[in-house]
Amino acid sequence: MENLTKLTKEDASAASARESSSANVAAVSSDCNVIIPIIDMSTSTKEDVSEQMWNAARTVGFFTIINHGIEVNDIDSIFELSKEFFDQSPENKKQYPFDVDRNSGYEYMTQAPASTNTMDQKESMQITAREGCMDGLWPESPENFRQSTERMMSRLHELACTILSLLEPRACPHPKPGTLAKSHRLWKEDGQCTLRLMHYPPIDEKTFSNSTNLWRAGAHTDWGCITLLFQRIGQDGLECRANPQGDAQWIEVPPVDNGGITVNIGDMLKLWSDDALISNMHRVRMPRTLDECGRSRYSVAFFLQADGKAVIESRTKDSITAGGEIAR
Repeated sequence: MENLTKLTKEDASAASARESSSANVAAVSSDCNVIIPIIDMSTSTKEDVSEQMWNAARTVGFFTIINHGIEVNDIDSIFELSKEFFDQSPENKKQYPFDVDRNSGYEYMTQAPASTNTMDQKESMQITAREGCMDGLWPESPENFRQSTERMMSRLHELACTILSLLEPRACPHPKPGTLAKSHRLWKEDGQCTLRLMHYPPIDEKTFSNSTNLWRAGAHTDWGCITLLFQRIGQDGLECRANPQGDAQWIEVPPVDNGGITVNIGDMLKLWSDDALISNMHRVRMPRTLDECGRSRYSVAFFLQADGKAVIESRTKDSITAGGEIAR
């Protein structure tokens, strides 16, 4: 199963109806007063940061963090690495084909979310931190690809576990403290955390003119616990539902300068929290103008996904392993 997309049949039907009801360029509400909170992790107390994250996670399911400890230069470097990889010829990139069983490798416009039934207009390179998962799939070029991505994955893993620990006391008070963070390990035999480099290529005029039901990424929820996303200033397009519990309005989730990281709650953490937290549907719209069509969009996502054997225990639902939850 792709780590970006998980929809129930009901969600898929509703999303499809919403998206087909109007052109995607007009689907975002212009008068909605919901905004994505920005949380400064350096100037507030731990309790205040926890409170802000809790409020965002149980209402819109998205927030942006700044001053989180990952330097802007390091973020710029991972984007430069990503661009260098995607700038290679298709033949070079296809040497590392996506392997569904390993959830790793390169793919080009092969995802078709249930909400659209059309191919997402993007390519990606996916690295799953499970023992043996990347054997034969590490790109030879750029030559520092493995070292750089493993280092960034380690830092994002540490940051994501910190966020989990800040949410855990109220979101998941039933397990032993620290259970959530300890359930997400890198490079173990049942590890499932994933780093994904994404490139949304320029759109030609013909595709743009016939893009009513095309999306750079169709509406979906993430199936893990937490997603951390790097976006680039000037490369907008990410949207989420303004009210995950109700209407069909969509709002922008804009990039934030100085290294802002977009954070969203996934299905697994929603389950662990007895539905106290929101796993909100989101999508990446197509360009709105011909000028925007001529530009690439890049993003880098880290999916904090519990180990396959980790047991998700809630107070109101049957316990299940993370691997079992993904399979069903």
